[in-house]
Amino acid sequence: MKKAVVLGMILLALGTLAYAEGATVGFGWGRTTFTLAAGNSVNSDITQGWGLADFPLDPRANLDFAWSGDFTAFKITGYLNGIALAFVNSYGTLKLMPDMFSVMIGQFNGDGWDAFRKTSPHPIHDVNNKNVGRFGGWGIIADIAPKDSGFEAAVMYRTADPTGTGAPGLLAPTAANTNFGASYTLPNLLKIAAGSTDDAINAGGGRNIFGRVELLMVPSLTLWADVKYTGLDVQPTVSNIKGELAAAYDMKPLTIVFAGTFANYDDDFNTTTDLFNPAIKMQWAVYPEVYYNLGAFTLGLFASVAGDDVANSGIAYGVEPYVKLNDFNTRISFVYASSTATGATSSWRIPVMIDWGF
Repeated sequence: MKKAVVLGMILLALGTLAYAEGATVGFGWGRTTFTLAAGNSVNSDITQGWGLADFPLDPRANLDFAWSGDFTAFKITGYLNGIALAFVNSYGTLKLMPDMFSVMIGQFNGDGWDAFRKTSPHPIHDVNNKNVGRFGGWGIIADIAPKDSGFEAAVMYRTADPTGTGAPGLLAPTAANTNFGASYTLPNLLKIAAGSTDDAINAGGGRNIFGRVELLMVPSLTLWADVKYTGLDVQPTVSNIKGELAAAYDMKPLTIVFAGTFANYDDDFNTTTDLFNPAIKMQWAVYPEVYYNLGAFTLGLFASVAGDDVANSGIAYGVEPYVKLNDFNTRISFVYASSTATGATSSWRIPVMIDWGF
């Protein structure tokens, strides 16, 4: 039955294209990874299959449909994992003042609503400072962005999930459920952004305030830095600062990419998923990458180095040489990861990443 519903949605979306202006439909085998082989220094077993790479954990197909008119628009994004279909984005837009003021109502997940979010320019292993600036969840977004002004400001009131069970609850505290941000761009010079979002929807850590500066004056150069302070409403009081510096220089055909992060405390507020130890006092990481486009294929090398000030934690490191078949958007890598800590386990794998569609 689920497959029939999915097929019906695709046929309906394709049929709509014949009668609607501003409509787009897409289907993609999205960033799916199959590991040809993997192993580690603990035992001699070699494994193979899905779910052995960093992202994603399962093979995934993407279904996208969007329509936009003069005064209204809507967007639907579905992730199909096996036979399970989940709609991660489904919202409508009212263009109350076209090219100036819009209101969006619905669900903003998956890729979220990212007017104030940045990721590093790495082609695969992008670094995003824990999604700072993202508006996520169910809610209402009001966005003002006068055309050609360089200014944008938005506020989101996050509501309860209407797909859940039970009667409506009491009105939630307005401040705790509000995200806001603003940005201003000076053409060919710089862009600044600032705001406050609730990390509970993205990173499990309470409200933050953030700021970002992006340099625009050098052609072929991407360069920005942002910082966030989290913990204004966390009890018992736990606060942290996390920053990110991201850069890339495109020299065609050679591109050099870099990202670096630092945090003065466990940014996840989660003692089970820390990189080394739940008592982190200072954590840092750097992610350099270089790749060379040869036309039919691209050769690249990605690396990661991370550490903290906890005794005997060592320095974690990883290297990933890869080749990408450009015409097929398919990437084959060899990944090796280990640590300088005494008795550390090393691991390796050969993933094939596929990301193509229409």
